[in-house]
Amino acid sequence: MSQTIVEKVFTKNFGSVVRTGDERLFSPDVITAYDYPGYVDKYEQQMVDVLKIEKVKHPEKFVLFIDHLYPAGTPKEQEIHAITRRFAKRYGFKLYEGKGIGHHVISEEGYIQPGRFVVHFDGHISTVGALGAIGVGIRNSMIEAFATEQVSLVVPPTVRINLTGKLAKGVTSRDIFHSIVRELGPAGCRSSVIEYGGPGLSSLEMDERFTLCNLAMFLGGISAVMETDEMTYNYLKDHGVEEYDEIYPDEGAVYSKEYTINLDEVEPVIVAPPSPANTVPISDVIGLPIDAGYIGSCASGRIKDFMQAVEILDGKKIAESFRLNAVPTSTLIQAKMSELGITSKLIKAGALVNVSTCDFCIGQMGAISEGERAVSTGTLNIPGRMGSNKAEIYTASPYTIAATAVKGIITDPRTML
Repeated sequence: MSQTIVEKVFTKNFGSVVRTGDERLFSPDVITAYDYPGYVDKYEQQMVDVLKIEKVKHPEKFVLFIDHLYPAGTPKEQEIHAITRRFAKRYGFKLYEGKGIGHHVISEEGYIQPGRFVVHFDGHISTVGALGAIGVGIRNSMIEAFATEQVSLVVPPTVRINLTGKLAKGVTSRDIFHSIVRELGPAGCRSSVIEYGGPGLSSLEMDERFTLCNLAMFLGGISAVMETDEMTYNYLKDHGVEEYDEIYPDEGAVYSKEYTINLDEVEPVIVAPPSPANTVPISDVIGLPIDAGYIGSCASGRIKDFMQAVEILDGKKIAESFRLNAVPTSTLIQAKMSELGITSKLIKAGALVNVSTCDFCIGQMGAISEGERAVSTGTLNIPGRMGSNKAEIYTASPYTIAATAVKGIITDPRTML
């Protein structure tokens, strides 16, 4: 019987055929987490003091990241990192510190391959779906994964999104995603995995694919995954993965819903406060004064994102009093930006290029104050996300943020390309 990608991944993991709706005990291929207070520190305390676990069977499955509160700004924050380092050393877990945002670095380091099942307490692990893996946030069951290397899970239904056509100049993968939210609604893929495919997928670069998969939760999805193709294989080889399996759905696979998105018809979209559900055409907010901008995060801080920004910023200056923070998703990306001359162009335009960290996305750095407005490629625009809960956050594409930075007001980027 035909299977979706989701059913194939969980069948491979379980060792025999499973279908949508089946509840089984699965063994994740990768168990990962980052160092935010109340998570990794609590897992260590439970494993050591409560469960009395002295060692795990397969330490090579575990990958930890220090990417929040980084670089540490206070001794208390440094203590959080010390706990993470101690936890990794105690159990032999691999730890990456200062390499960048874990949701992306985990792919750069070769842990992600088509067909793998990955768990994290944070749902943005869905990012790995761009490489044909299934990444699921299991916040309430994460200690189960750490202690037993297994999780009980019901195989979720799949919503198929077929992409056709090709994006116009000035339009990005963020515009694709938020257009889908407008069409399907913020709960259009509730409790499902989004499976992307179709002829339009081949027109999207890997950086754009990571963005689409990263944002799955804002359609109500528990994850997202993409068919593999030549773009996938080239990325894997570039990051040291030589052996892998192709992953794609069978003809006749059964989906809970199916949609087609024509990329030719996608236009710039803005997500207005106070929630990621509030998507509007850019025409609705053109001319709105903005104080600050942020290009970065696990969703949109890759080479493609900054190349789009400098298409507009190169040779221009950011508006007086406008603050633009540029934060690469990883140090590898940051180095590549320097090699390509992107960093110097951003700096000459007036942007502040920062170390790779999650802290700008959560308002720990570059905070906005009461009454201010920001445009951001961060993951959320809820009140307080980037500082004051009396500030406004608009999320948009790098093109839109760059155009807005130059004018000081929300600007359609297509008018500046």
